[in-house]
Amino acid sequence: MKDMVSTISTSRECPKWIIDSHIWKAMCEYWDTEEAIARSKIYSKARLSDRNGLGPHIHLSGPKSYQNIKHELEKELGRRVTVGEVFIKTHTKPDGTYVDKKAEQIVKNYEKKLQEKLSEMEAETSNVSDGESRPRELTIEDHTVIFLEVTETDTRGNYYGVGSLKDNLPDIVTGKGKHADSTSFVSLQEQLKEAQQKIEEQAAHNARREEEQVRAVAKQKDKLEHLALVEKYLRQTDPAFLNFMATQSSEATITDPI
Repeated sequence: MKDMVSTISTSRECPKWIIDSHIWKAMCEYWDTEEAIARSKIYSKARLSDRNGLGPHIHLSGPKSYQNIKHELEKELGRRVTVGEVFIKTHTKPDGTYVDKKAEQIVKNYEKKLQEKLSEMEAETSNVSDGESRPRELTIEDHTVIFLEVTETDTRGNYYGVGSLKDNLPDIVTGKGKHADSTSFVSLQEQLKEAQQKIEEQAAHNARREEEQVRAVAKQKDKLEHLALVEKYLRQTDPAFLNFMATQSSEATITDPI
């Protein structure tokens, strides 16, 4: 985003992503202020400084973000790539030379540190090996930590040469990634526990309803059986009841048309 703003502040051509004309006008007015001009000169001087004989900072990523370049490399190689590989890709010319001395220095230190780490791991394996064990391989996180050890940071703590990949670095460096994984696992456990509790509550509710229905049916059955006994008794002992039932049956036959 910073590079995009720098480009349009120089060209003064309103990009498509700025829809509001009032915002564009305000931006142009700000760029013409003495404060903005002074800041621009300071930043330009910093970018083009010699940096203790290492020359100005240069990279070959162009308008592509480091994230895009990382994805392209992974697609090309068919595997995950490291921050160091992205740095080398963006700081190496087509002829194989580096864009500046600082990039060359960082790559040399990075490769040296990698070799030292591999040798250290091989030594650890040989000390405890039974002759069949293989040394552990460096992980993506190992490569990242080593690269960040050899590169530099600016006054705000931003790592040099990682571009938009910096958004993924804190989790790896500070260990927040593992903590996040742990937190996610705990959260998942809590969700499963809550879901299980809801299932059990629903099952208990269904069981209560079923029990109530069984009791209601049994009660209704008892009532019908009781009425049947009463009817049987009246039929056997009360002629008036028989006359009443016969009358009701006749009236029902006359009332209900066929």
